[in-house]
Amino acid sequence: MSADQVTDTEFDIPLQQMVTFRLSRIHAKLNAQAARILKETAGISLSQWRIFVMIETHGKITPAQIVKRTDFDKGQVSRTVKGMLKEGLIVVEGSESDQRSHTLEFTDKGYGLFQQARPAMRTRQTALLGSLTANERQVMFTAMDKLELAMEQIEEESRA
Repeated sequence: MSADQVTDTEFDIPLQQMVTFRLSRIHAKLNAQAARILKETAGISLSQWRIFVMIETHGKITPAQIVKRTDFDKGQVSRTVKGMLKEGLIVVEGSESDQRSHTLEFTDKGYGLFQQARPAMRTRQTALLGSLTANERQVMFTAMDKLELAMEQIEEESRA
């Protein structure tokens, strides 16, 4: 290949057009904003909120199911659950002999904090999605689905 040929590599793309850079930046900003809102409205962390949302969405759920459905870090989920149990925000139900079958549930205290944070988080979600037209939202979600598929294909090819 001659020196003047353009290669199709990530490094030939301006930084602001790199998918990984842009998504990482947006991700960091969204997380920081959510963490601030949750701290101010209910005194909970973003990790705790995510566990609460999974319990609210799926009912009784195991930590392993949370990890599988969300791709959250297993260690982070475990640490968050332990902290939430200690703070009395959730309880565990299930077999003493098989921790894999332990399901998580809200305590009254935990559900109260979830309900306290929910309006602000819902308002934020509405504002974020409201900044886009219906068509832009559809295009964004379609693009994210395609990126996720592409990542899975890259992973499969690298294992082959």
